[in-house]
Amino acid sequence: MADVEKLMEKDVSRRSFLKTTGIGLGVAAGALVFGTSAVGAQSQTGPVAEAPLPYVELDPEEARLRGHAGYWQAGCSFGAFYAVASMLREKVGGPYNQIPLRMLGYGRGGFANWGTICGALNGAAAAINLVCPDADTNKLVGELLGWYTRFPFPSAESTAIAAAGGFKYSKKDHPKLELVTSVADSPLCHVSNAKWIAKSGFLLPTPERKERCARLTGDVAAKAVELLNAWKAGKFVATFKVDDQTAGCLSCHAEDQEGKMTCVSCHEPH
Repeated sequence: MADVEKLMEKDVSRRSFLKTTGIGLGVAAGALVFGTSAVGAQSQTGPVAEAPLPYVELDPEEARLRGHAGYWQAGCSFGAFYAVASMLREKVGGPYNQIPLRMLGYGRGGFANWGTICGALNGAAAAINLVCPDADTNKLVGELLGWYTRFPFPSAESTAIAAAGGFKYSKKDHPKLELVTSVADSPLCHVSNAKWIAKSGFLLPTPERKERCARLTGDVAAKAVELLNAWKAGKFVATFKVDDQTAGCLSCHAEDQEGKMTCVSCHEPH
């Protein structure tokens, strides 16, 4: 997190300058804004309201770019959360200026590198939870997780951006090659990475695997924004349903376990 903390310090000075000079907040000269705004935080007193925070329509493709860059700065969970929350800082301000963006950094590698829930899902879900009532949060996050389990990552959109050198905010060089895709059938980092590694042949420490997860982070952030935009417009409709095999399992095991994941990814059918 040292790099993020350095960027935070730079961001405080930058935002102070922008506030003083009256220049609008945004992404400057192809550089990302990381960290918390001291000026924004000082403009409010007392705790941030526990009620859902305001939301305005965001650009999913901008979220994709920021999510990719955020991954290379501090990992998947930070990247997905940053992608959404940083845009809300710029478009809404207020309470979003008091939320430290680094708070989701722990989620990298499936929660402190334990390989549990994919960090990109963790960060995106946290952003959704900021703006939605509890019941709607469950619906949107549930849809996001269900989509993730069946989507071939990385997306064609992210691969096309990479091929064109279009990840303009990412400070780190990233491979422009077309990476193979894989379907996780699970929201777990361990499973998602293992299936892609088995298909691609690129092991966990390789730049190719890391770039895969950077693109995945952008893809998840973009999907989260799509869901939030639909929710804001009153057009969100959940489409995910468990498959027939999982539904069969749940017909007997709905009360002795918690979950909607594909059962046979961990258990033998019986």
